[in-house]
Amino acid sequence: MTRLPQDKDRIERATREAQSIIAIEREARAAKTARLREQRLLSEASVSTGAAAAKRKPNARKASRKIIDGD
Repeated sequence: MTRLPQDKDRIERATREAQSIIAIEREARAAKTARLREQRLLSEASVSTGAAAAKRKPNARKASRKIIDGD
């Protein structure tokens, strides 16, 4: 039983290309995560400043429910 010759240069080139693609995808994911984190922090900051202004007055009445008698 004879072994087939292996093209080591081809294998090494394919490995380098695969590692390059993985690194590019990893950088893209990290950039997207950073961008989304920044957006989330900005929206949380705007909500927290807007929430203080949007709080109900302490003396505000709750809406009462109307009860309808069916007699």
